[in-house]
Formats: sequence, C-alpha cells, structure tokens
Amino acid sequence: MKYFTNSKSSFYIEPKEFNKYSDKDILKYAVGANLYMPALQQNLFQKITTNSYDAGSITICVEDSIEESQINNAFNNIISLLDALYEFIKSNNDKSILPLIFIRVRNIHNFNELSKSLKKEHLSVICGFVFPKFNSDTGNRYFNILKFLSNQYNERLYGMPIIEDEKVMRKESRYYELDKICSILKVYNEYVLNIRIGGTDFSSIFGLRRSVSTTIYDVLVVADCMTDILNYFLNQKYQYVISGPVWEFYSWNRNSKEMKGLIKELLLDIQNGFHGKTVIHPSQIDVVNKAYVIKFEEWQDANNILNAKGGVFSGYNGNRMNEVNPHRSWAKKILAKAEIYGVANLNTKF
Repeated sequence: MKYFTNSKSSFYIEPKEFNKYSDKDILKYAVGANLYMPALQQNLFQKITTNSYDAGSITICVEDSIEESQINNAFNNIISLLDALYEFIKSNNDKSILPLIFIRVRNIHNFNELSKSLKKEHLSVICGFVFPKFNSDTGNRYFNILKFLSNQYNERLYGMPIIEDEKVMRKESRYYELDKICSILKVYNEYVLNIRIGGTDFSSIFGLRRSVSTTIYDVLVVADCMTDILNYFLNQKYQYVISGPVWEFYSWNRNSKEMKGLIKELLLDIQNGFHGKTVIHPSQIDVVNKAYVIKFEEWQDANNILNAKGGVFSGYNGNRMNEVNPHRSWAKKILAKAEIYGVANLNTKF
C-alpha cells in the first residue's frame, strides 16, 4: 500500500510503500484514516481490492454495526472474504496490494469463537484486530487470544484497543483504571499498534452528542477524559500512537459544514497529539490523510534538530525557535510520519 499515488508532482519526498510486515515504529502511523466497514456490507471484496477511495487501512466491523442475530452470517462473510483476499494476493504475488485490514470483534467470546475459524492464510491477509470496550477486565483476555493466534501460525498480528469504557469515563475510577490498562499494554507492548478512543461511547454515558458546529473538544467531560488518556499514553517512555475519535458527519462537498467541522476537529486532534482517526464514510478519508502530509518546513526543521548536538537556532522560515533537546521527540515523529505520508513541495498545500 502507498498513499497519494496520483499526486506525485506535489511531493518533495514521496510516501513509501508499507504493509503489515513494515517496521512497527513506522507502521503505527500508517493506520491514518481507518475506514469502518460493516461485515455484512455488500461487495466488500470489490471495494477492498479496487480501493477507489485510497484507504490505507480499513476495519471490518462485527460490533455495533451488526445485529446480534446476524453474527453467524457476519462470521461466514468474513471467512469467505479472507479466503478471496488470500487468493487475490497470491495471484498478484504482492503483499502490499491491499490496505491494512483489521477486524473489530464484538467481545471476548466473539473473538474466541472467530479465532477458531481462522487459518494461517486468513491471518496473512489481516494486520490485526480492534478490541472494543477495552478495560482492565477484558484486556488480558483479548491480547492472550491475539498472542496465541500469532504464535500458533507464526504470523505478525497487532491489536488496537478502544478505550471507551465507563470506568475510564467516570472521574472516580479513571486513574485506577488507566493504571491497570497501562500495565496490561506494557506486557503486550509488541502487539499494540495503536490506541483508539471511543468518543461516541464516552459521550453516550452522559447522553451527549456533539453537533456539526462543535468538536469533541467542546464536550467538556469527554475532552477532560481524553486529556488524561493522552497524559498516560503519549509520554516519551511509551510513545503510543493514539487515534482521534470518529467524526459523525459526512458529505462529498469539501466546502460543506460537515467537512469543515471535520477539518476543524482534525486540526485540534493533531495539535493535541492524536494521530489517525476512525472514519465512517469514504468522503472523510482523503481529508484526514492529507492532514498528515509533512510540510517541507517541518521536515527541514526536524532534520536540523536531529542532526544538531544541542543548542537553539532559527527554524527554516526564520520565524520560530528550534530548541534541540525539547524538540527532539517531535522531530522523530515528523520523520516517521514523512515515511508514510511524504513531504510536500515547498509552498504546496494539501
């Protein structure tokens, strides 16, 4: 997979190809705009293999998007899809031809049952699994199943836990719960690709929902919780990638209030340290991923910072300060993201 294949002239450094076997320190940024697709959606194989929306990662969902009575049908559809995708890769002899594919399971029991039907061929097609309602009670069990599958079939697999549980949302239990989640993720660190936040679930605990004219940062109780999650998992010791919550409004019109709202929230995501965003409509993909293209000035400053032994100097445009030691962590992230999203030509806007 490779982003922006039709925009080569816009790049000073083009994005590089990636697949599930790429280095994890780079791959964790590649999830980007993660498109959710219900497991019973029509023509999944065609949509994934043609990839007309330029999705770098997708999640096939068997949780909220599927009725309980349809779970078996969803399982059967997933197995048939993975069989077809395996043959597709085999016939093309190219592991990078597909986006990163994840399966969002419904719960522990659901994951355990699905795992019994999966073969090595299936696991070679997918990058991993998304774990909803991840908490201190479910965390070890989710990752134990994942680790068993990975070891049994000698296949690289990742988990993406979604922190959206009420025990994290409630202030009285939040820090104790985050401590326990942090301990679990440390144990299974090699399997954690990134951490996701369930903004919709958090909001629902209080019966709240943001409007098209506001962002998740305007929902104060949710923003407060997100801040604490960042505080726990974004520190330099662990450097997890934490994705921003889904934006519920969509439109094919880039100038619509729905898309302007997405851009507004996306810029706040990036400013606050989130990377990647769950998306629920193809129109959101391009907007989200283009926000991660590295500006030439940022790339040049990052290189200068990492090549310096210390001290302070002016940035590329001469209008900001680069302080080597405090900005080193930022610079490393910029160069890692540049591998995936490329570096724009000077004065080029995406």
